[in-house]
This record gives sequence, C-alpha cells and structure tokens, in this order.
Amino acid sequence: MGRGPWGFRKLDFFTGWIKTMPLSIKQDGTAKGMAAGGAISIVVIAMQWYFKFFIPTDFSYVDAVMFVCKWDSFCFLCLLAAIARVATARFFSPQDIDGSGLTAPTREVSIDRAVLQNTLEQVILAVGSYFSLIATRKENLDIIPALVFLFVVGRVLFWVGYSKGASHRACGFGLTFYPTVFSILFSILCLI
Repeated sequence: MGRGPWGFRKLDFFTGWIKTMPLSIKQDGTAKGMAAGGAISIVVIAMQWYFKFFIPTDFSYVDAVMFVCKWDSFCFLCLLAAIARVATARFFSPQDIDGSGLTAPTREVSIDRAVLQNTLEQVILAVGSYFSLIATRKENLDIIPALVFLFVVGRVLFWVGYSKGASHRACGFGLTFYPTVFSILFSILCLI
C-alpha cells in the first residue's frame, strides 16, 4: 500500500505517545480535495459577505424567508436531478428496471443511488442550516447566495467524480459539506 506525504496524529492509549500515521495515496488525495473544498468555500463566502451579490438593500424577516426559499430551489434541483438520473438508469437497464427491492443493482445504478442518497442527506442539512442562519440574525441573509452556489457546484463535482474514487469526489463533498457546517456553527454562535 502506497502512502502520501501527509499523516495524521493518533494518541496511543497504551503507551501515551502520539504517533504519526501515514496516509494511503487515496487518503492523501481525499484530504487534499477536502482541504481545497474548504479553502474555496472560505474565499467564496468571504467574497459574498463583502460584496453582497444578489442581496436586497432593505428586507424584513418575511422577505428573508422568501429569499431563502427561492435560493433553496437550486438545492432541490440537485436532488431532482439525482432522482431523475436513478430513474433513467433503471428504465434503460433490463437488470435494474424492477427496482432495488427486487434485483441486485448494476454498478451504474449503485453509483447513482449513492450520489442520490448523499445528495438527499446534504440537501436536508443545507436547507435547514440556511433557515437557521436567517432565524438567528436576518443579516446572515448576505451569505445565502454563496452557500447555495457552493452547494450546487459541490454536488456537480461530487457526482462527476464519484465513479473515479474518493479523491475525485472529495472537493465536491467539501464544497457541499463545509459551508453547511459553517452555517450550523455560525447559527449556534449567533444564539450565544
């Protein structure tokens, strides 16, 4: 098994020593992809916070909720595309047409189902976090377009890279996941 230049630290509970564990090439590529996704997310969110693209100048809480609902449509579009992809792949595959409950899926449908499942999980977290952001402080509306942009780009990259392995989908996952984590943590911070 090959290893990349990165490692991670792990506490050995028996000896009390901290050891550096080498990462495999796949783990190294995945870590770099996730780091790239996180770094890009920070830059895009900061730019949106500063420039406030697509943000109304004066708005109430009702306007903020409506604004988030409109932008959430793009997240739901990603979910719709993933569902449509699974349905289409099943329709054109004699082995898969009866559905996963009755047959073993082909590789193509297995990949599409995995992308769909992950997209569903990400949509639930993302949409909920956007509403948490504006519920805690309506000025948080300023970053919603950036969060949705990152979500959509992240889902596309995740989908395209999925069949090539973890390191190829990592940046897409990071672009989707890290902004949502930021949204949740920032919402909690606004409550304090």
